[in-house]
Amino acid sequence: MNSADFRSKAQSLVKLRHESGINRAISDSLLIAWRNLIRLSRTPAVIVSVLLFPILFFSGFLLAFERLMSFQGIDYVQYLVPIITLQAMFFTAMGSAVTLAKDIKTGMLQRCRAMPISRAAVLGGLILAYLVRAIAATIILLTFAHLYGFRFQTFIAVLGYLALTLLFTTTAVAGYAVFALVLRQPDLVNSLLIVPYAPLLLLSTGFSPAENFPQWLQPIVQVQPVSYTAAALRALVNGTELLVPLFWSLVWLIGLLVAFGLIAVRLYQRVS
Repeated sequence: MNSADFRSKAQSLVKLRHESGINRAISDSLLIAWRNLIRLSRTPAVIVSVLLFPILFFSGFLLAFERLMSFQGIDYVQYLVPIITLQAMFFTAMGSAVTLAKDIKTGMLQRCRAMPISRAAVLGGLILAYLVRAIAATIILLTFAHLYGFRFQTFIAVLGYLALTLLFTTTAVAGYAVFALVLRQPDLVNSLLIVPYAPLLLLSTGFSPAENFPQWLQPIVQVQPVSYTAAALRALVNGTELLVPLFWSLVWLIGLLVAFGLIAVRLYQRVS
C-alpha cells in the first residue's frame, strides 16, 4: 500500500468519526465519568473526605455557635445544614480540579483530545462523576443531621433541596475546571483551591445572618450566590418564603454555569 492509499484510508476513517451530537456527547461523558468514579473509589482520601468532613464541620459549628444563635431566636440545626451542604459541594468541586490538573500533567487530557470522542465528554464526565460523589456526601450529611433533629417539612422539599444542591455542584465543578485548566499544575491548583472557596463561603449568610456582619459588608454578603442558594435551601427545609432566594440563586448558578462551561471548553481546546 503506497502513501496515497494510506492517505485515502485515513481520510475514510476520519469521515467515520462521529465526535459531535448529543448522543455521542452523552455516551462519551458516561464512559469518562465511569473512569473517574473508579479513580475516586481507589483514593482513600476521597472516601474519608466524603464520609467525615461534612459531619466534622457540622458538629463543630453546631457546638460552637448553637447557644449563641439561640439568643437571636435561630434554630441553628435547621439554619446550619444548608451551608454545610454547600461547603461539602465546594470540597467536591475542589477534588475535581485536582483530578483535572493531574490529567493535564500526565497527558491524559491530551490523549482525550487526540481520540475521536466528543469535545464535551471530558468536562461532562468530570461533572457526572463528581455529582455522584456530591449525592453520597449529601445523603450522609442529611442522615447525620437527622440525629440532631434536622427535619424537612415535606417530601417535595427533599427533592427540591437535592436538585438545587446538584445544580450548585455542577456550577462549582465547572468553575473549578476553569481554575484547573488555567493553572494546570496539580501542586499549584491544590495550594490555591481555597482562594475562591473561602470568601464565597465565609462572607455569606450561610453561617450567620447578614446583620452580624459589619454594616459596610452587608450588601456584598446578601447578594452573592452562596447566600442566595443557602437561603433557598433553608426556605425549602423550613417551608418559608422561597420565590425570591430561589429566583436569584437560579440566576446566579445558571449564569455562572453557562459562562464557566463556555470558558472551560475553549481552554480544553487549547490544551497541548
